[in-house]
Amino acid sequence: MSVQLKTANRNYEVLSEKERTQKIIRWIRFWDSKIRTRFPFFTKHQDTIGLGITLCSSSLMIVFAGLYITGRIPFWLCILSNAILASFLHEIEHDLIHNLYYKGNSKIQNFMFWVVWLFRTNTVNPWFRKEIHLLHHKVSGNKEDVEERMIGNGMSFGWRRLFTMIDGNMALILQGRKVGKDAYSYLRKIKAPRIIGPYRETFFLLWYLFLILNTFHFLNLFAGSPFGQLSFLNPVISTLDTIAVVYLIPNWIRQTSIQIVSSNMHYYGGITNVYNQIQVLNSWFVFPFHLFCFNFGATHGIHHFVVNQPFYLRQLASYFVLPAMKRYGIRFNDFKSMLKGNTKNSMETSSEFSEASAFKPQT
Repeated sequence: MSVQLKTANRNYEVLSEKERTQKIIRWIRFWDSKIRTRFPFFTKHQDTIGLGITLCSSSLMIVFAGLYITGRIPFWLCILSNAILASFLHEIEHDLIHNLYYKGNSKIQNFMFWVVWLFRTNTVNPWFRKEIHLLHHKVSGNKEDVEERMIGNGMSFGWRRLFTMIDGNMALILQGRKVGKDAYSYLRKIKAPRIIGPYRETFFLLWYLFLILNTFHFLNLFAGSPFGQLSFLNPVISTLDTIAVVYLIPNWIRQTSIQIVSSNMHYYGGITNVYNQIQVLNSWFVFPFHLFCFNFGATHGIHHFVVNQPFYLRQLASYFVLPAMKRYGIRFNDFKSMLKGNTKNSMETSSEFSEASAFKPQT
């Protein structure tokens, strides 16, 4: 057994990064094809599945909101449910960006874009995000990567990084000007509008009002009500609390979760190929974040190698693909990089190999 491992290790070490990338891509496509062959409805009804997830997720968010407002479920269940449902909508938006549903039918695609955005308005509009996301795939890990740098990728660990990851407006204040300058040659070519309607602005207005008024209310009570009972604020606070439970808090949790995971699973600094763009985050203590971003840290790296795979198929294939990625040297749970601005420092490649009978990638 030890001889087999040593031989496998030597065989791995002689492969170039390009060769390792090719083997990972073949393995992903092999399992994607195998799953589609075993379950042909995934291919036959791919458009319908995408639209169905969109309509079901958004409708269920309304249902859970109604159940909470009528007192049938507790606030925490509404928050958790709507945050998870909103994460499905985020994945649908990402798939739409890569043209995976209703290709060539702009009317239905735009309808789906509107739905997934209006139920998650603390994000940039999806037409603009499409442009910066496709740019992300071209320049991932470099200063022009607007999408990842605007959520903290490459920033030093500290308070600035924390506020960038958890608040979209703070990200604009702390990173917007610098990132815009670094990526100006790309941003000037984008024709999609950055602002459509007052939706994002309305979200943050309600969010900050909710935070400020509730903080003031509790501090006033804690200090013995030096400002009086302020009963005139109670209806306003009560309304904001309801909106927060059914919409604001779920979306803040979802967005914060994926921004923490995404900004840390992408490497930054002189990245020249797909092989070095990402790591895999599948440690057990990332689970609280993964619950609200559809296991993003464990599966998104697969997407960088093969982009035309719906998120649910990527999740199914990940059980077979992740061992291959580890075998060919993709890093797993490199938490040290998070303390160093997501730089990819040299380290020993993985020597964890399964027996030949347990893992045989297609060539």
